[in-house]
Amino acid sequence: MSVNIEGNVGQTSAASGWYQNGRAVSAQEKEKDAPQPKADNAVKVSISQEGIESYRKQTREKGISGRVVAKGNKESVIRQAKQATNALLANNYGNELAKETEKLKGQRTGGSSYSLSNRVEDSVRAYGNLYDEIVQGYQNGTRERYVEDENSETGFRKMTMEEELSRLDRAFQKMADRADAREMIEGEFKRLRTEGGKGLSTNASKKPQGTDGDAPETAGQKMKRLAQEWRDAYKTSGSKESGMEKVLSMLNGMFGIRKEA
Repeated sequence: MSVNIEGNVGQTSAASGWYQNGRAVSAQEKEKDAPQPKADNAVKVSISQEGIESYRKQTREKGISGRVVAKGNKESVIRQAKQATNALLANNYGNELAKETEKLKGQRTGGSSYSLSNRVEDSVRAYGNLYDEIVQGYQNGTRERYVEDENSETGFRKMTMEEELSRLDRAFQKMADRADAREMIEGEFKRLRTEGGKGLSTNASKKPQGTDGDAPETAGQKMKRLAQEWRDAYKTSGSKESGMEKVLSMLNGMFGIRKEA
């Protein structure tokens, strides 16, 4: 029996490799034999007739994730395998955001300096790119993402655009919270260096964070506010670049950036 599943995934796992006689082969064998990932969202499955019969028997007896799977023909088995792989590997929005942000960082030119304003801009732009990708994918009918659903015949169901956007929003909120943590740590190290390494004993006269009504806005708060402004502009114009124009204008004011004449 052999089953091959290939698709657009960001990491290697048992679900996206080669199987022989019910076991996952070694990483070296998979690297040698596995085909290159495709550039689209589709997950392609090829399966032998022997594999079909064995798969039917196993799923009837055990099911996937503890569920009893309905009997079906070759097409239904392939469809279920595709949906299972998609659900397991394609919905890591935090990872997608991180990779898109890193890609935007790599596209910058003009020196090695990467400021806080650069990080905030790239994070919001990455969010906007993925948001637009989801919306456009549903509008033209090319995007399919699945989640587990015990009430479905296959055990999985197709996600809605609203569900995907909600998950992307949650991933961005976590990214913004991590930016706050990073900013706090970097600020503390900077303070210690400025004070000549005197340690935390000099904190007696320092006001606790959040006690002032005019406390400065954190990096994470800026990211969230900019993302909201981008969404509002995008919903009005339908253009991700139009939304970024407003974001960049606000960003310049937030960080005191002056444009050269």
